[in-house]
Amino acid sequence: MTHRPADNPIETHFEASGSLRPPGWIGRIVRLGLGVWLLSALYMLVRYGWEVLVDLTPPPNWTWWAFMALGLWLLPPVVNIGFTKNWRRKPQIALAAGLGLAVIADLLAYGTWWAPPLGVVVWFWLVYFSAHLGGSFLLSAMIATPGCEMRAIPHLWTRLTGRVTEEHYCPGFIDHVDRWEQERGA
Repeated sequence: MTHRPADNPIETHFEASGSLRPPGWIGRIVRLGLGVWLLSALYMLVRYGWEVLVDLTPPPNWTWWAFMALGLWLLPPVVNIGFTKNWRRKPQIALAAGLGLAVIADLLAYGTWWAPPLGVVVWFWLVYFSAHLGGSFLLSAMIATPGCEMRAIPHLWTRLTGRVTEEHYCPGFIDHVDRWEQERGA
């Protein structure tokens, strides 16, 4: 039985290898653009993020907060689909617990809720998130991974070793782009 992303965006439903069609050129260009955007965010994190995040004051720019919100929201599919797991919201809960412990450490050691312990946790989490998702988008664009870009690394493994791996529909808007493109025969 094939499960579309609307079933439950947090729960994973993997499909047999070869069940999904690879993206066309439009889908690949969308993936490429998102990959470049996320990898440029990774560059900014590595270049400037440490100084901004590991400080005694919260990040001053709203874009940092928007990126953190995006990273928290998308963490379950990035981890679950990327690692072929069905942990549902457990990655979010683990991150929230880590952030909470860092805030407690900040309050005890520095007397403020944002200090180096929280900044370090946020920095490592955002570096992982942007590297994994951005790299997966870029790889997916290059090798035409069927379905979700988070299956790009397992898809590459399949292509290199011949061992099959499961596929997954994209729980985001990219599934709509792929279906729209396939309906038009582009």
